[in-house]
Formats: sequence, C-alpha cells, structure tokens
Amino acid sequence: MLSTMKKVIAVSLIFLSQLLVYPTISAADSVPDEQYSINNTQSDNRNKFGVVFEDSIDTLRMPSLLYSYWNPNEQGATRSFCNGLDDPACASASYLKYYALMPPCKSSTEVDCIESIYAIAPGAPARIKGIYKESIPESVARPFSADPARGLPQGSVSGVWEIPNIKNGGGSTNFVAIVSRVGKFRKDGTRWLPLEQGDFRAAIFPVNIVRDSRYKANTAEIDSRGFGVSINHPSQLPFDVCAIVGNGVCALRQSFPEDVKFGMVIRFSKVINGWMHGRIDSPEIDYELTDYGTRVDMKGLPTRVPIVAGWTDPSNFTEAEKKNPNFQGIVGSTASPAPSGILSMNTLNLWAKILNDKAVANPSQWIFYNLPEYAMQTASSCIKTSKTLAGFVTTNSTTYTASPPVYNEKTETLDYSVASLHYLPDGKEFQGKYNLFIDSKVARCIYKFSNAPISATVSITSADGAQKSIATTTVTENNGWIHLSAVGFTFSNPTIKVKLIQGETAPQTASPAPLASAPAENVEKPKRTTIACSKGMTTRKINAVDPKCPKGFKKV
Repeated sequence: MLSTMKKVIAVSLIFLSQLLVYPTISAADSVPDEQYSINNTQSDNRNKFGVVFEDSIDTLRMPSLLYSYWNPNEQGATRSFCNGLDDPACASASYLKYYALMPPCKSSTEVDCIESIYAIAPGAPARIKGIYKESIPESVARPFSADPARGLPQGSVSGVWEIPNIKNGGGSTNFVAIVSRVGKFRKDGTRWLPLEQGDFRAAIFPVNIVRDSRYKANTAEIDSRGFGVSINHPSQLPFDVCAIVGNGVCALRQSFPEDVKFGMVIRFSKVINGWMHGRIDSPEIDYELTDYGTRVDMKGLPTRVPIVAGWTDPSNFTEAEKKNPNFQGIVGSTASPAPSGILSMNTLNLWAKILNDKAVANPSQWIFYNLPEYAMQTASSCIKTSKTLAGFVTTNSTTYTASPPVYNEKTETLDYSVASLHYLPDGKEFQGKYNLFIDSKVARCIYKFSNAPISATVSITSADGAQKSIATTTVTENNGWIHLSAVGFTFSNPTIKVKLIQGETAPQTASPAPLASAPAENVEKPKRTTIACSKGMTTRKINAVDPKCPKGFKKV
C-alpha cells in the first residue's frame, strides 16, 4: 500500500515526506473509525489534492524538546536544541520554544503532571481510577531541565494507564493519557521571559498495545532548510493510527465504551485562565487556583466527531476556487486544517461538494484544549481580562469558531459558528451538539447585568439567515457557571446564538434548575449568591442562599 506522507502542523514543525509500504495492521473484518487514516489507500494520489479535517494529535505525539531560534517567525534561522534555559549553546538566541509532555504525578507536591485519570460507569458514581502501567517511548530523547519558577514545565513522555473493569472497543482496559504543553520565551537582556501564556492539549485514548519491532519512536531533528524542527517517522508500520508509538510498540487506537464518563486531573505550575474548548459531551469541570498554580479536573462523556477527508483531481476545482485565500490544496499530499478557526470552516465549505457532503469516519473523542493568546483577540474584554477560567465550549462539529462566543451588539447575542458536512459515513444526517459554560460574573460583565437571576434563549441560524429547528436546548446556572446546551441541530454552517435576559422581576432559584426562556410570575424563592474565597493562592467559588467561606478562607 503506497502512500506519500507530508504534513505541516505549525510554522516551526515539519513532517517529512515518506514513501512507505503499509502492511495490514489488523486481521479484523472491519477497522474501527478511530483507526481511520487517509494514508491507507491503494490509489496513486501523487498528482491529486488531498485534505483531512480531523482533531490532529500531532502535537500530542510531539516528543518533549526545547530549542532556540533567532527571529519571531522562525523562518530561515539557525537553531539548536537546548538542555535548559541556561544552556550556553542557546545563550545567544533571541527566542526559545518548548514542547513538553506531562508525566504522571509521583508525589502530592509535584507539578506539571497528570494527577489521575478515571472512569465513572453508569449507575456507579464512584470514580474508578486508572493505574499507570507503561511509558511510551521509554525515555525522553532530548531531555531538558524544567524551571517552573521561570515558566518552563518539565518535559517527559506519555504512557498507558489501566482502568480496571472498563473495557474499550478493542476488549482491553488500556487507555493512553496525554497532556502536551507548548510555549515560547524571548530574550530580555540576559533573562528569558515567557513570550505568551502558552497552550495545552489534553486527551484520553482507548488503546490496545501492539508489539512489533517495525514500530519506531518518532525522532526530532533540526531542519536543514531552516524551517523549524523536523519530526521523522522511521516506523515501517503506519504510526498515525497509534495514540503513541515507541520502539517496538504501538498504542493502537480503539473506540470508547458506551455511556461511560471519563475524567482527567491535571496540575499546572501556572494560572490557567482565559478559555477552553474541546470534544467532550456533557462536560463538567472543577477548576481551582492553588498555591502552586492551577488544578483542573475535567470529566464528561466521549463524543463522536466526523472526519472529513479525501483526494481529488485538481481540475475539479475552478481557478477562482484555487485562488480563494481559504483554499488549501497540496499536489501529492494532504492539507490538514486545524479543527478550529474561520479559515478551516471556509476550507471545509470549499471541499464539501467534492466530497459529496459526507464524512469518511466518525470516531469517538475525548479531548480538551485551552486557547492560545492570539486566538483571544476577538474575545470580549470581560473574557480577556478574567483572572480565572472565563469559560469553555465543547462541540462535535468537525470545525468550529476558534475564539470564545462573540458578543453581537446588534442582536445582543453571544454568537458561535460551526461547520460540518451534512452526512455521516452511513448516510445518516449528522446531528450537532454544543455546550457552553461561561463564568456567571463574566456573562454579567458582557451584558452589564446585576447579580439578579438570568434567563436565556438559544437559537440556531443557518448561513442564509433561516432559523433551524433543534431537538433540545437547556440553560442552567449553578455554582457560579451558566451552562447552555443545544443538541440535534443540522449543518452545514449554522451560527448558534445565545441571548441572556435579565428583568427586575426575574425569579430566584433555590437549587440548580433549568432557566426559563421567560421569567415566571408570582414566584418568590430564596436568593442564591456566589462569593469568592481565598486562602493564600487558592481561590474557591461558593454558591448558596447564604454563602460563607470555608474555615481558613477569607472572602475576596
């Protein structure tokens, strides 16, 4: 099976072209959607355009490394790998960049690590915690010294956890947990200062462990053309169906079990604020500022996200379409637009007719990210200036808006765009899901509301302005969060509009309950309020009828 593989995942990261013979990796009659690969094709695509829209795990596969460069965009500059912020080999550089995979926490005081992963089975609220089994690869090929005080996290390798009695689609109890941090530094005199907050990706993958000497760990090299760091893939078997790959081993992706919630607890040595987004259904988050930074506990159901991919002859696109700034086509290789962003959504719409408006696979996913600073430029100042987590969005749409919902002053709505093809691989119409969590104080800041209760409406508007019917919408306010959900809408490029409303006679709720689309009449209930309490660097939100700070905490 011949395949040309060439992918650019960032300005500073280049995946080298390879021509590999791919033998069959499974004797099963059908391959699960989680193992879909556009590279597994018998056809000759050397003169065709290829594209794949998928939640890429390339940066999750990136090995931990630290390297230097000499200009902001990293183009054409000599670089070197660094063993730490004080490495003399990197002292004359202007910038540093790191990729850091988080290890499992080995003690109660360790930071920049995965505290735990767990599952919650139906009808059994107790968490079933994962047990760390194996690191893949076994060690860091290009280690560097961490410096959390100056903003450099430790870089490790990812690994396999066993969650007892929770079997994945491959029949095993093995799951890979990956948290990848990416960030930059700039030289200020003799000091290295963080150039940006940086971003992270966190994911859980069900896997089966496959042992074969033809699997090889990915390796990093300084690119001779001056375009960043090249990642070489020496495996003689397809590595892109592996959640992680090492010498002689592949964690082969499988499907999630049905109706089981999964969760991950992460310790960060910095304050994680701003906005998060991801691929989790019915998400719940426990976010805590601590004396060491931030502790994030995210849990929810996996969700299925359609993969859109295919090859086509260049003549199937008009010259005008090829000149469209949103067009992405690479002869003999595949363009891989990021799942989030207007560019990706527009590119998807250009390819829709070529791909018959139909996805090629519908794999289960459990991933969440935080937005880097450059993606927050269009966000409300109430979101950008938030000192804690302002909110997060999850959706199963193939592509979606990169920024938080944008406040539309004309319609007084929070608008969020998504784009997918109409049909799943089996021909069924794709049904969209959308969850928005926004800090109550941030929402009130955007709308200039008081602390009185809020009601809301959720609507779906198609690209031509028509109102689209949706199966279910819910709005609740609980523990300092406003949660809005829309389920059952269809595509291709709808806009989700959320309008918050506050009236002088709006009802108070004594316990978490759906917010009505209009205020109820003649209802008088105890008033709940939310306060913030602090103890050192730890901050907690308390929501109650008469909220009081826990012992040792002070109201802020």
